[in-house]
Amino acid sequence: MRVLLLAPQDTPPPSLEEQHRWAELGSPLRTARLEEEHALALALYMRDGGPLAPMLACRQGSPLHRRAAALNLPVLPLPGANPANPVTLFRLWRWQRRHPRLLVQTVSEEALALGRRLLRLRPRGSTLLAHAFWQRPPLAPPGAALDAVHKILCGSGYIRSRLAAAQEARRGAVRPRLRPLPLAGSRCVVLAPGMVLEPEGPAAAPSAVAPEARFIFGLGDALTPRSGAQIVARAMAAIWQREDLPPWEVRALGGGPRYQELLDEAVTLGVAARLCLLNEQPLARILPACRAWIAPGASPEELPETLWAGAAAGLPVICTRTPLHLERLDAARLHPDAAEAERPPAACAQASAEAGAGAPALLVPPEDPQSLAKAMIDVMTDAGLRRSLAAASAALRPLVGLDAFAARTCRRYAAWGRELGWLPPDAPAEERT
Repeated sequence: MRVLLLAPQDTPPPSLEEQHRWAELGSPLRTARLEEEHALALALYMRDGGPLAPMLACRQGSPLHRRAAALNLPVLPLPGANPANPVTLFRLWRWQRRHPRLLVQTVSEEALALGRRLLRLRPRGSTLLAHAFWQRPPLAPPGAALDAVHKILCGSGYIRSRLAAAQEARRGAVRPRLRPLPLAGSRCVVLAPGMVLEPEGPAAAPSAVAPEARFIFGLGDALTPRSGAQIVARAMAAIWQREDLPPWEVRALGGGPRYQELLDEAVTLGVAARLCLLNEQPLARILPACRAWIAPGASPEELPETLWAGAAAGLPVICTRTPLHLERLDAARLHPDAAEAERPPAACAQASAEAGAGAPALLVPPEDPQSLAKAMIDVMTDAGLRRSLAAASAALRPLVGLDAFAARTCRRYAAWGRELGWLPPDAPAEERT
């Protein structure tokens, strides 16, 4: 079965100027880069075997186009994303007419209109149109382009609930589906994204921390709104005078608009000497020195690595008890063979609470510096707890990478293809059609 990945965005490399423009809505450019990574991961996974054959349609000359060409991926270069561009439409039409059955996965909001236009070019019942919101819900109100989509992949339950609320608000104004398909199940499907995994290296044993060694906590995406970094500073103020703890510090990674605000908070609380604000840094450079990872944020639009970086490195993880974190710590959701009917966040919370010492992270209430301070003390002083949390992190690592994300998504694609009769029900995984 042919899969067209429609990703026409043209995203420049990160810059300091971009960080200064970040606001409460976050950075659209960071979202676009996450979408590019996921589109590449899907194309690579499908190319390397299975019943799906990819074609990556991207903007000609864009960074995504150059990366795909370097990886020897099948690429369909487009001059732009405007559905009125005749060259774009001609290239898409010339390619798609050779394929009687086609799954079109649009990536980025600017690809929605182009996906709808392609759907109109195709015979009725021959095309499944899917769109993905992997990190955040759409900024613009849903329109005709999103109404035409058959399946929407949502990176979290929060995104699905926002889409459902927007749909409810537009009740009566939603147009009939352009090309309906006989697909069962919910239109919005929660499917966790992935992150780029660094190669595994020799990590220090979580229990083998000498009393004189510096205990380093890592913290990602610290300078963005709702990151929880100020809660960490207040937790540090609650324990910095403790003499029964090993020497410790917190290293905060990530760019954003809150550098001066966080620095002033640390100076006021008297913990500036124990807080390192490192801005954007490669995780591979920082993680080997860390002994634990903190994810104190409450934003429902966190990047995957804000929580998963520590788990992927095999570190003990302390995180806030939020619906997003509970979803991303639920191994049953992350497994490629997970059922389409996901557990609600309440069930994830109950499972995490019942897990006890085997839980994948040490959960603390949001906006509670005292609970966070206690958790930091427990991790520093309890070797058994560190071993338990590190073992849970190691078990989670195979489920959080881009390969695991691609496996989850392609399993869903194949299930839809079998449901529509485009794939034989007993087709072996190695067979390509």
